[in-house]
Amino acid sequence: MEVEPGRVGDAATTRTVGADLLALGALVTGMECVLAAEVTPSAWRAVAVHGQCRLGVRAGSALDPALTFCNEVRARGEPVYFGNAGLEARFRDSPLVREHGIHSHVAVPLRTRDGRLFGTLCAFDAQPRPVSAAMVEGMQRLARLFGALLDDTSDRLSASVELTDSALRLTQSRLALAESRQELFDAQAVAKLREEFIAVLAHDLRNPLQAIRMATEMFGMAALPAAQERLVSHLHRSAERMSELIETTMDFARGRLAGGIALDVRPCATLQAHLAGVVDEVRQGHPGRRVLAVLDIDHAVECDESRLGQMLSNLLINALVHGSTETTIQVMAVTTDTTLRISVANRGVIPVDEVGRIFEPFERPADRRLAPGLGLGLYIASQIAVAHGGELRVFSSEAADTLFEFSLPLKAGAH
Repeated sequence: MEVEPGRVGDAATTRTVGADLLALGALVTGMECVLAAEVTPSAWRAVAVHGQCRLGVRAGSALDPALTFCNEVRARGEPVYFGNAGLEARFRDSPLVREHGIHSHVAVPLRTRDGRLFGTLCAFDAQPRPVSAAMVEGMQRLARLFGALLDDTSDRLSASVELTDSALRLTQSRLALAESRQELFDAQAVAKLREEFIAVLAHDLRNPLQAIRMATEMFGMAALPAAQERLVSHLHRSAERMSELIETTMDFARGRLAGGIALDVRPCATLQAHLAGVVDEVRQGHPGRRVLAVLDIDHAVECDESRLGQMLSNLLINALVHGSTETTIQVMAVTTDTTLRISVANRGVIPVDEVGRIFEPFERPADRRLAPGLGLGLYIASQIAVAHGGELRVFSSEAADTLFEFSLPLKAGAH
């Protein structure tokens, strides 16, 4: 893949993530050229190019926007596509078709992480190619991933994603296993490939991370100068954080690929004490915030108490990150004769258009796109609820603020 000089954060990002996404775009569409372009009302500039481009466009090349359909995509904020220009009067007389022989084309909006329209992600070919709704949806998904690489302040490809050459080879080998190009026309197949890659990468990172942790523990047992002790302590905390992120990613992969998160369900008489420990741990990590907990679990509950603790921790962290910093977060865990209920309430309102997507993976509020973490906490909490046979719901309004509530039916006779 070619990338415009001066528009990338580092070579590793370009070789891996950007190249992988454009190559995947070529597989999804079956078209000879895929590119990302920066588009304004008066200018068009290629940022990254994959494949052979009949227009002679290379990374950094500029075109007259009138030659493209990108201004229409920009103006409407919607995809523009055709599979055979010769059969569609709207497209057959355009300069792109008449003068340059482009007969199939897909262009979708390309936005930065903060939602600002940057340009388009395009695929085109000299031959007619079938274009389906699933293919367009696949390109839109790829545009969202590619947009995450765009720096919000300078519109450059970010250097925030650092993958190794071995990860690139792994991605390419997984793509080679696809049975046919037709399978990739389905947007669900594209999503599955991405999730498999995430799962394998997270799994393979465990061994080198374990070696780092062992090394920091050995150094920690030695008598070191104060400056080196601080460095070892920093490395140890970083390794622990990496371990948490890997485990979160593995939970995501299990939920998406392995039929749900696995549980160790057994009668739990100590669930209240376990949840109280989770609340105390969160309080210690956020000493400036107020968390009020009311716990009254007087029935035995058949569950995986470790997973329910993880669910409560994720809900609490979400409330701390996205809720008002000036008010108390309220936690409740109670049982009736028929139901276990665990809830977390905080001041703040989720926009109506985001409520329906709140439990989707990588979903974040528009004003928190750069918040720390993977954006998987609520998704994993919902998967833990589903695995238990319970339900996790969210209620949010100006009058009642925001409440996440988990309910689990109890087996008859549980005490």
